[in-house]
Amino acid sequence: MLDRYFKKCSSVNHQTGNDNNKNNEPMGIINRSNEGCSKLGVGTTSRELENMDRGCCLVKDEDSTSSSCTVCKLETFVEKDWKFLLEEEFRKDYFLKIKKALHSTSIFYPPIEKIFNFTHFSSFKDIKVVIMGQDPYHNPGQAMGLSFSVPRGIKIPPSLINIYQELSKDIPGFVAPGHGDLTEWAAQGVLLLNDTLTVEKNKPASHSEIGWKRFTKRILELINTRLQHVVFMLWGNHARQNARLIDGARHLILEAGHPSPFSVKMFEGCKHFSKANKYLSSHLRGAIDWKLSN
Repeated sequence: MLDRYFKKCSSVNHQTGNDNNKNNEPMGIINRSNEGCSKLGVGTTSRELENMDRGCCLVKDEDSTSSSCTVCKLETFVEKDWKFLLEEEFRKDYFLKIKKALHSTSIFYPPIEKIFNFTHFSSFKDIKVVIMGQDPYHNPGQAMGLSFSVPRGIKIPPSLINIYQELSKDIPGFVAPGHGDLTEWAAQGVLLLNDTLTVEKNKPASHSEIGWKRFTKRILELINTRLQHVVFMLWGNHARQNARLIDGARHLILEAGHPSPFSVKMFEGCKHFSKANKYLSSHLRGAIDWKLSN
């Protein structure tokens, strides 16, 4: 495994992040050191690996005690209050395996600095609503670290179009914007969380088994036990499996079909957005303004 891994590491241009990337597409991996990787090899012992700060590629700058690899310091992209809550997870073996998997992937989405974007818009204690997605969009430029959301200027995905259609029927005055950027929701305490936080380019569900599910499960467990009166919107069979992690006496669980065109009939008419606001208001948490500016 190490043999394949280090070969992959040394093949990438660490200055540009490109691996024969003629289209200069956004790269999931940046700032890797060829020189450092070449110092390690298949003869590296497990004890040596453990002692080298438990990084994913365990590359070290000669004049520094910190890793020179951006993926090895993945957790530095997590907002401070979230990082404190998740600190133990970052030290566990499964999280190291996530880093190794990312390091061995030529191109993944979202870009590394956006993987934990969901932590940057609202503090943990202010979460009011959780909307679970599955894994990020797998085409260039789409994924931004928020479930269902895409940056302005990117074509609105079909699932989000269906979400907008439901909102227009459920929330008086809602008009679908000409973009798919949901950061205005995130800033109000709507946690847009994918079950899996990365994906390989053009390969849906390619990172579904590398360890992210354990990480996001822990996030849900923390919300369940440390917060009260949070609304969980679970759309589709995949997301609904998380209902068992949530105490229905402390929180509101709303379930429906996925808004994908393939299952939208089971999503239409769910009225989750108005139900969420009614629940939040009844518990003095403040309703969400679901309207989005153009």
